[in-house]
Amino acid sequence: MARASLQRRLFVGAAIWIVLALVTTAVVLSVLFRDHLENELARRLDADFLQLVSQFDVDAQGRLLHPVAMSDPLYQRVLSGRYWQIERAGAVSLRSRSLWDARLETNTQHSGDRIRMNGPRGQPLLAVVRQITLPDVDEPLRLTVAASLSPVDAAVADFRRTTLIALGVLAAGLILAAALQVRLGLRPLGQLRGELARIRANEATRLSGDYPAEVAPLVADLNSVLAHNETLIERARRQAGNLAHALKTPLSIIDNEAQRMGQDGETRRAARLGHEVVAMQRHIDWHLARTRIAGRAGHGLATPVDEVMARLQRTLQRLYGERGVIIEIEADPAVRFAGEQRDLEQMLGNLMENACKWARGVVQVSATADADTLVLHVDDDGPGMRGDQREQAIQPGQRFDETVPGSGLGLAIVSDLAEAYGGELILERAGLGGLSARLRLPKSAGGA
Repeated sequence: MARASLQRRLFVGAAIWIVLALVTTAVVLSVLFRDHLENELARRLDADFLQLVSQFDVDAQGRLLHPVAMSDPLYQRVLSGRYWQIERAGAVSLRSRSLWDARLETNTQHSGDRIRMNGPRGQPLLAVVRQITLPDVDEPLRLTVAASLSPVDAAVADFRRTTLIALGVLAAGLILAAALQVRLGLRPLGQLRGELARIRANEATRLSGDYPAEVAPLVADLNSVLAHNETLIERARRQAGNLAHALKTPLSIIDNEAQRMGQDGETRRAARLGHEVVAMQRHIDWHLARTRIAGRAGHGLATPVDEVMARLQRTLQRLYGERGVIIEIEADPAVRFAGEQRDLEQMLGNLMENACKWARGVVQVSATADADTLVLHVDDDGPGMRGDQREQAIQPGQRFDETVPGSGLGLAIVSDLAEAYGGELILERAGLGGLSARLRLPKSAGGA
């Protein structure tokens, strides 16, 4: 399961909180703006209510009169959204011209400063409904002053639209700023990752650079671990080498004694003892090679491939030229191996010597490269190997023909040394009919 990156987590978290905060802000601002408009409308209705109360009159027959027009002309325009009516004993006694023949449906529970109701044609209204008393009128009167909420709704919709656009632009800016902040804040971790990659590629041995106070202790701890591991590896290599060299002398003595036993007639016991000596010698050679491999890859070196290839060709041609083996080489002088010359000589030398041992007449060696990978090809026209044999050939001590000199460690050492450099050894059937060894190694872009 893929793990989400820390940068993505921080960015997504910041973006979510920014969006939530701004959406909440938009909702709260819309509610506050609506409350403000409704309060202003209610205050206007209160003023109209007081103006109406002061304008009512009663004639000699006790009938209510409203002889003076309201200052707001909307009360005179039919269905304009501004209405008033006065009820007496449950019946409408007077109403504004804007109501025409309609009436505002109120009940005894409609009493207060801010009442919502439906007006003509289902129009939403904000109304003030109160009881009043007038001189010369015995029973209380019920006065209702109302105004349409449609302008308020339209104003709130415009405000919400403008607010969302403004907050959307603000959200985009804040998210961009958060992304930049996260990127800049995590840049030291990217730098640390790059330096660790250089150490993994053996281009450096320690972490360097200026890190912030939060990361500096981690860098110091990692450098301590790297130094400790390097000390342990070097100590293990030295101890293994010393032990292997210390065993060589006793083995030589045992081998000499086995030869003497054979000369004295104890051939069977001498042969068995000699076989065990050879097996122990193989293991010593194997572990000596592995201890040399440990920690040797890289360090920014650049070894010319063509020079090593030509040098090995001259040496092996003298050794195997008597058998009629011809070694053909081809390499670009600009191609360089990102590692030590000794390691390249051991890997390529083992492959070329193995090919010369089995070749009937031709060994072809070439080098190709792409952006960061070097591929060495060693082909021969010998008997080759079966598929299962090719898989076993890189195991230590595997020999398929005891008549051919060798310890059976060459291909295994090449494979381990290639892996130490992050490469690999692949055995295939060659176009010449024999074995094709393909060695993939890191390519150096620097000079020799």
